[in-house]
Amino acid sequence: MNSADLAASLKKHPVVVVSVALCLVFGGLIYFRSGTIAEKQQELETKSAQAAKILNNVRNSANLAEQVAEMQALSKEMESRLMRASQLAINQQYFYKLESENEVKLMDMRQGGLPRNAKTTYVGVPYTVSVQGSYSQVMGFLQRLEAGRHFCRFLTANLNKSAGSSEGSAKANAVMTLTLNLELLGQP
Repeated sequence: MNSADLAASLKKHPVVVVSVALCLVFGGLIYFRSGTIAEKQQELETKSAQAAKILNNVRNSANLAEQVAEMQALSKEMESRLMRASQLAINQQYFYKLESENEVKLMDMRQGGLPRNAKTTYVGVPYTVSVQGSYSQVMGFLQRLEAGRHFCRFLTANLNKSAGSSEGSAKANAVMTLTLNLELLGQP
């Protein structure tokens, strides 16, 4: 077959010639681009994850202003419940008020020292408290302290029958002594 016969046969079948040429061009493109399929797949997964994250953020931000206002109000309320460790007189008044409300006798109350290198916003203000009264009065004091204005954590508690109470007295009238080591959440 010479070149004249080949040119004649190409002219007779132009659709076949164009189809074969396109197949060769597309086959070459597929061959050269096959090395980037893994990269493009990874890029697709990354962009899909970013799009899902953005959609999730948009969906969650629907009530964001109300949630921020609520968090600020709760934070302000929590700040008002903190004890200031440097305000010794005000802190003592808190315990004296609990004493009068529960009709117990405050035997001893001492504020402990704070750690010198406390670099946190909140610290536990340590106290040692000793009260005396009937069992119901002492338990009332303990409940009021637990559910009181300040956040409280009991470290140790020791409840004893006082030495001055008689053995024959009724249990409800027996004088009890409660000694507590506790921390009130506060700021330095």
